[in-house]
Amino acid sequence: MKLGIMQPYFFPYMGYFDLIVKTDHWVVFDVVKYQSKSWMNRNRIQEPNKGEQFISAPIIKKSGHTISEMQVLDFNRTAEKLLRQLNVYCNKAPYFDAVREMVANVFSECADDKLCSLNISGLRNVCRFLDIPFSYDVCSELDLDFSAVTHAGQWALEISKQLGASTYINPSGGVDLFDYQEWQSANIGIEFTRLPSLTFDVPHPFKFKPNLSIIDTLMWNKPETVVEYLQNLPTFRHPDALQ
Repeated sequence: MKLGIMQPYFFPYMGYFDLIVKTDHWVVFDVVKYQSKSWMNRNRIQEPNKGEQFISAPIIKKSGHTISEMQVLDFNRTAEKLLRQLNVYCNKAPYFDAVREMVANVFSECADDKLCSLNISGLRNVCRFLDIPFSYDVCSELDLDFSAVTHAGQWALEISKQLGASTYINPSGGVDLFDYQEWQSANIGIEFTRLPSLTFDVPHPFKFKPNLSIIDTLMWNKPETVVEYLQNLPTFRHPDALQ
């Protein structure tokens, strides 16, 4: 089993879904402390005059709480504001209607007002929109033992061990977190995804900007185009594995 583990982000960029495409199972990593000013409650979409604008899910501020405990401040207002912000794409983006409906479904299908629940609903709905499998567990709902964790790179190792993963896949930005010898000793492979670089035309007055929310990518591209691009992106092994 190829395993992916990530914190739940708010309508994340395309690279997040590249990781999902390349894994068989996913763990929503919600057991560590919530970090403010992260991608967990905000992202970016187009804004013709400014180039980009933030979208967000304001939260009830609770210092020292885990990701799983964070609540959206005003769920209905958050949904209304985001859907209103998407109108910037109206009559410009070819897939506006379908993507706006998908985003609305994210909120209507959310089980409660927890930020984690909202972001999981976002992942489910985007994967459904792209027609890609999304098999997942929520870390806080699993009976996992993290007593052996002594550094940041061992969270994924312990989860991979206890879930019986054969390979763990992580974004390339995290290469330095992991001690290859620890993974080799556990007989678990470790691979990394590369930063996607899909470019596409957008009409005036918009300007293409890379690494915006998946919402922006889907406004301009067929789902099949996005999935085909992600499926053809290679992974690479840990540098120490090549020595």
